Amino acid sequence: MRGRLALLVAATTLAACAPDSWRAAPTFNDFLRQISQECHPHSIGKMQISNLISDPFFVNQTSRLYHQTISARQYVTAMNGFYPGNNAAALDCILERVPRGSAPAPAK
Repeated sequence: MRGRLALLVAATTLAACAPDSWRAAPTFNDFLRQISQECHPHSIGKMQISNLISDPFFVNQTSRLYHQTISARQYVTAMNGFYPGNNAAALDCILERVPRGSAPAPAK
């Protein structure tokens, strides 16, 4: 019983933090691998993108961008707010690779 309760609490907590992480989206995982490779060695804040793919905030926001639940502008604002620095090149690289019909907004 105690183990089930702990599992339920953990699942609820994770769902509240990153709702898009629960979607079955192997293509999102492919997208993370793609930006990790193709946007290297760009950094967001002080971390290279290849290191950020294990950061919960980065993954959550990037998932929301990928699944189009936030706009490119909202994504850029979130990234620049959470990871201060000159992030334009890295964010432009990510936005250029998001599969969608419209052109991404510049990361300025």
